[in-house]
Amino acid sequence: MKTIDTVVQDVYKMMEDRSYTGDLNTIAYTVGKEVSEAVVDALTTREQKNGLRMSGIGRCERAQWYKNKGYTEEPIEGSVYLTFLQGHILEAVLLGLVELSGHKVTGKQGMHTVEGVNGSQDCEIDGELVDVKTASAWSYDNKFKEDGIKDDAFGYIKQLSAYGKTKERDSAYFLAFNKNKSTLKLCKQELEKDVDKFIVQLKDKMELDTPPMRLANATSVSKKTGEERLCMNCAFCGFKDTCYDHKLSARQTGKIL
Repeated sequence: MKTIDTVVQDVYKMMEDRSYTGDLNTIAYTVGKEVSEAVVDALTTREQKNGLRMSGIGRCERAQWYKNKGYTEEPIEGSVYLTFLQGHILEAVLLGLVELSGHKVTGKQGMHTVEGVNGSQDCEIDGELVDVKTASAWSYDNKFKEDGIKDDAFGYIKQLSAYGKTKERDSAYFLAFNKNKSTLKLCKQELEKDVDKFIVQLKDKMELDTPPMRLANATSVSKKTGEERLCMNCAFCGFKDTCYDHKLSARQTGKIL
């Protein structure tokens, strides 16, 4: 029986040798069905939900507070929605290839609830909890390491820890795909065992009448121009204009008046 440790090498070898395990047509049909569902979902209008989700618990608490309170978020651009769709499509294809390479893929979109907050995992490979991430070349090289994520600006670790909490897992994995070079990397991530306590505290903060503090180092001052600008996380936040009392000179650059 194969273990997750060899999943990357096994997928590569299968692509080279065309030597697969299982029913190719059945697995390919499942992949096609999941891709079809992703396209339909991307073009289906959904009701805006303001409650906490596991996918967001590790992100900026102030932004989550604005969302939870029903503040209007900046419209998401079409290119961003395409990025989301690309991620769903690649995930379906990759997991199909993982299965064809002889590994066991189970628990797709399995639901979890921790302290009243819900979320759905990507899958389990050979019994190990896995989150599939598509990444730019820079993120792939600098953020996703074999011993886990570095500089977790988007809260992926807390998200994965919440999925793992229901089975008291000590570790899980990110399967990262380099969108530029089509390379794979398996990253073993130690999980935060006290994520349930964090969620309780976060829920309490969402009930407050005033928003939590901004991120540390949310802004920086250019030595060359003296201009104060938002950090990358804040620059891409849909609530940045509200957060800074509509004092941003340009939403795209994050320059503060």
